[in-house]
Amino acid sequence: MATFVLFSLGVVVFLYYQNQQLKNMLASFQPQTIPTPTVLASPSPNVETPIVSSPSANMKVASPLKITGKVPAGWMNEGVFPIKLVDANKKLIVQGQAKENVPGTWLSGNSVSFTATLTFDTNSASGFLVLENDNPSGDPANSKTYEVPVKFSENVACTLDAKLCPDGSYVSRTGPNCEFAPCP
Repeated sequence: MATFVLFSLGVVVFLYYQNQQLKNMLASFQPQTIPTPTVLASPSPNVETPIVSSPSANMKVASPLKITGKVPAGWMNEGVFPIKLVDANKKLIVQGQAKENVPGTWLSGNSVSFTATLTFDTNSASGFLVLENDNPSGDPANSKTYEVPVKFSENVACTLDAKLCPDGSYVSRTGPNCEFAPCP
């Protein structure tokens, strides 16, 4: 019986000690707030990246090629920046200048709308339209480029004959099938 009493007393002391430790742990417990995940909107376009409205990526293009879009502030100097067309091996086909649509907007500190027209002749199947920021310093650290992949339409040379229209005017052959343009 004495053993039972001693054993019971040991269990009581053990449980009391465990209870005191649990109380101390609960007293020092700091609840942590876990942030609720939020759904973010789709990322906004990078204000440092040009936007080429036309031509779009991998579009078939032909000469003369009209290019339109917007460039970030700082891409232009005196309202222009270099633009070029290269083949798939980065060999230059033609180079020109893109110009601001509204004179003086290149000084605004905002994105600037531009247009450019490149006239070219190539036998390549594909290439890149390359926009380069105007970098008057020539410092490579200030150089920026933006490329748009394009595919080239086959250039077709039409004969230079003409068709007499009922009103007495003439029309020539045009288009990929070298058909006569409609009479006026």
